[in-house]
Amino acid sequence: MTTPVAVLQVPMPSRTVRLRLKLEAANRYGSVKVRTAQALLDSLVARGALRPGGHVVESTSGNLGIALAGLCRERGYRCTLMVDAATPSYSLTAMTELGADVVTVDAADPIHQIHARIDAVRAFRLDHPDTAWTDQYSNPAGPAVHAATTGPELLGPAALGQPDAVTIPVSTGGTLAGVIAHLRGHAPTVRVVAVDAVGSAATGKPLRPRPRKLPGFGSGLVSQLIRPDECDRVIHVTDDDAAHACRVIRARTGLSLGGSAGAAVTAATRLALDDPTISDIACLCPDGGDRYETTIYAAAAEPPTTVSDIGAITALHHAVLPQGGVFHAA
Repeated sequence: MTTPVAVLQVPMPSRTVRLRLKLEAANRYGSVKVRTAQALLDSLVARGALRPGGHVVESTSGNLGIALAGLCRERGYRCTLMVDAATPSYSLTAMTELGADVVTVDAADPIHQIHARIDAVRAFRLDHPDTAWTDQYSNPAGPAVHAATTGPELLGPAALGQPDAVTIPVSTGGTLAGVIAHLRGHAPTVRVVAVDAVGSAATGKPLRPRPRKLPGFGSGLVSQLIRPDECDRVIHVTDDDAAHACRVIRARTGLSLGGSAGAAVTAATRLALDDPTISDIACLCPDGGDRYETTIYAAAAEPPTTVSDIGAITALHHAVLPQGGVFHAA
């Protein structure tokens, strides 16, 4: 399950900063969420809530649903996924082709789509009492798998030594919670930075409209799996700036990142600009650009929308991926 790491060199006025991009698109089903999905299913089986031939239900904005659909098909489970009008067409097609029953839930107010999806899951279970809910929002199996796998992997590759910091995009918070659990016990000097979306409630800020919301980045719910004070810093990035960073990185290096990965790299670059003691940052990149060809990569280039991101994205315009800069698992 170990995924490749692409190492970018980003020149700055006082030094060159190394960004280690952990490319989770190399996972099965194309994202970090396959780790979560596998752990959630295993936890249901372990406590007897999911039996052979059983029926799984979940609320999803995309990546977790794709992973659940694929794993359920492999294991012989029926899978019903609650999505909303903002779910990308790529994700809807993938979930359907992998055999899931996909239900689009309407929300009276688009800002509360996630609440409508979760309400739909609960209503579905009342009508289908034998259905098992993986519950990515509070199931501790999610953080546990990232403590066991993602956290240790972010400290590599071994040839580079330990990074100064890690940046982790937040949605439900399970990945971040697991990474924190591992690093606090095994690498306490590595700074942990949560990367949330401007307008997201995930790390406790007020929920606000996000007209160009990136799927899998931020949330309409306060995370039940993390506390912001467990992080060394929380950095908020707009959806537009995260998308702009993705386009810059692809133009400079050929790497095609997903939206939340663009946010992680933007936050890492901002962190390095703010703190000259930091020169080596690991960035979790949850998925790849193949899922965003008709959105992020089809959009016209626009300047950064947030003053604090202007410097970061300007620096990324000079990023280099050296020959031999991609490390693969042994």
